[in-house]
Amino acid sequence: RSLRPLRFKMMEGCKRWLNFGCARQPTISASYFHKYNPALIEESLAHIPSGERTKVMTSAGKTGTAQASILLAFWIVLSAQPNVIAQSLRFRPLGHPTANKVEAARKINELMFVEQRLYVGHGDWFKNTGPTDVIYYDFDKQEFVTEYTVDEEAIHRYRHYGSRLFLPGTDSTENGEYGNLYVRDASTWKKYRTIPRGLHVFDFAEFKGKWYVATGSYFGDIKTGPWIGAIYSSEDQATSWRYEYTTASAGRSVSRITSLMPYKNRLFAFGYTDGPMPRGSEPKLFPAGEDRQSNRVATSVVYDGDGWFSADLIPDTKLIQTIEPAVFADQLLLNVRVGRYGPDIPNEWQLFAHDGKSTRRVPLASDPIIDMLVKHDRLILLLEQQGKHVLSESSELVHWTNHVIDPEVKQPLSVEFDGTSYYLGLSDGTVLTATVPAD
Repeated sequence: RSLRPLRFKMMEGCKRWLNFGCARQPTISASYFHKYNPALIEESLAHIPSGERTKVMTSAGKTGTAQASILLAFWIVLSAQPNVIAQSLRFRPLGHPTANKVEAARKINELMFVEQRLYVGHGDWFKNTGPTDVIYYDFDKQEFVTEYTVDEEAIHRYRHYGSRLFLPGTDSTENGEYGNLYVRDASTWKKYRTIPRGLHVFDFAEFKGKWYVATGSYFGDIKTGPWIGAIYSSEDQATSWRYEYTTASAGRSVSRITSLMPYKNRLFAFGYTDGPMPRGSEPKLFPAGEDRQSNRVATSVVYDGDGWFSADLIPDTKLIQTIEPAVFADQLLLNVRVGRYGPDIPNEWQLFAHDGKSTRRVPLASDPIIDMLVKHDRLILLLEQQGKHVLSESSELVHWTNHVIDPEVKQPLSVEFDGTSYYLGLSDGTVLTATVPAD
């Protein structure tokens, strides 16, 4: 009923059964199942070459589903990628904290553990679903609790520094004259509506005694722009703010700074600009005669204590749209989306690691990198691979454990981990949990 990770000493036995030439991959560890799943067995057998599939089915014969699942597991061993162990997870519902919201507001954008509470971020700022409740799961009472309500169309991000929990106001339900920052301190939430022209406040960071916010701001009129990306700093804990950095402005462009990440005594910032591409830019990608294509182009800058400078971190990569950072194993990780921006245009997601001097690409077979979490000395990625969702984790960016998510789990958007269990936030407002199997 289960198959524990196997090493090379067992592969000769596999080879006698399936004759896949397993000696070509002597470092592979085995996948294992925690429960026989007929649909998964049949689906996976369909991907085995027809000649080998006949061997598997013939070998299984009438001996029952247990032997079929073992043989399938052996095939997975032989076809797996090096340095990857695959495991299945059994998710169960923790609850539906946004069930009473309008449909667009239900999706779970963010999950974060703070003080033994699982905080939930939900809503859709494109569809203006606010005001938005701050909700957390109480593990003692085993129920979701509404703690506070913010004047925002959605909650997309929490940041935790020291004893404080910060909530940047993604899109205020009020006018755009000021942007909002919400701070939970000593069990009490406080709203700071003090960020000038902070139309969208996307991120918060505490760095060398100051508070910083990343925003989508504007010059001139809020309705006509120009719209810029701006970083503000505060020396008095949000009572007042000053400009630290702004992007260039242009009439047909919209710029935003969306992420802040302290790393090795520097503050990195990332964002993007939506606007027309230069004439002749990447002509092979577009039909003849189209010379003013609109695209999304990533921005990255760094503050070294003296000033803000361009941060060209990613080598030899064109058409970078967005960059999402995290710090892991003393490296700055960059989740990079590459390709033309627009509906129905295929994109690629790449993961890079920057050590302060140079950047390398982390080998990763994935379509979207949906979420990226650093927790308990491990990196956890919520991935989509060939239409299926996977939780992939590593402690050193070399060896990976893939937790395959049941296909019945639809559209996971966010992940959290408490050391023993995973939590998933879905687009329909469901929060799921699964205990990590013991080795």
